[in-house]
Amino acid sequence: MMTTMRSRLKSWPRLLSRFVRQLKSPLQIARHSFHRDTHFTNLSDYSVRSYQSVRSSRDPYLVKVVQGRSKRQRYAGERSNQRFGEDSWFVSSTPLAEVLGVADGVGGWRDMGVDAGRFAKELMSCCSGRAQHSDFDGRNPRDLLIAGYQELSDRKHPVVGSSTACLVTMHRRECTLYTANLGDSGFMVVRNGQVLHRSQEQTHDFNTPYQLAVAPENQRDYVYSDRPEMAVSTRHSLQPGDLVLLATDGLFDNLPESMLLKILNGLKERDERELLVGASQVVDKARELSLNANYQSPFALKAREHNVPYPGGGKPDDITLILASVEVPNV
Repeated sequence: MMTTMRSRLKSWPRLLSRFVRQLKSPLQIARHSFHRDTHFTNLSDYSVRSYQSVRSSRDPYLVKVVQGRSKRQRYAGERSNQRFGEDSWFVSSTPLAEVLGVADGVGGWRDMGVDAGRFAKELMSCCSGRAQHSDFDGRNPRDLLIAGYQELSDRKHPVVGSSTACLVTMHRRECTLYTANLGDSGFMVVRNGQVLHRSQEQTHDFNTPYQLAVAPENQRDYVYSDRPEMAVSTRHSLQPGDLVLLATDGLFDNLPESMLLKILNGLKERDERELLVGASQVVDKARELSLNANYQSPFALKAREHNVPYPGGGKPDDITLILASVEVPNV
């Protein structure tokens, strides 16, 4: 993702412009500015998971799978630690609600010797734990995000870092989706082959999303630190067969909506096996395009809109995807 320090964030377009003039080819800008990496040639960098829902006799539930790819070589223990590089995620299922979450750690903390994904991981862990409380029915994921962030920041020795966050919940009896999104991760709802709803990213500037943060006291004036109350909340009625997609910007910055829909519309069924196939195809395509220096990616197009010099190509990044289908029990 992007750097953490406010001064670096605000000067980034000017520095990139100067850097571009020193480079000889589009491929070099992709490699040097965005750390293009090609160490993804084996299945150890690849993971698909499916998760069972708690089911009652009548209420709708989600069939859900998780897929992702790390930009760099995998961190030790990452696969079992609900991380893909500096991204993190969780899924939760209770008799009242289905809950999905993704967070994208801000990579600039690496310059300070900080694991940029740890904050995202801890934030998702706090939200996941609170989603299991018996009084959480899924109607207000923004309150869940507020409580999770508060728990994290109130620790005696809190984890330092920052990240975006996107939470979506399905109130099972209502079959209604509730969302809370802060930053440039996001969600989509697809019905009958068309995008019914899609979140809008929140940014301070190009490639500078809103983010939750816990910073050392001497750095607090230099770090973007938005409030969880600023997360955009929405509500959407769902129907059986709807697809709910939740992802970090590594997906959306590389895969345009038309390509995403083409893959999803090729799913023959909505069972777990087909969702696994679809999730794998989506992430693989986004990964492929992120390494293509000649491809006019959504990220490259946004750079042009903001008058930021960028010669084109994909944006190498961690990619996390949660794909879910709305189902009803067979009574």
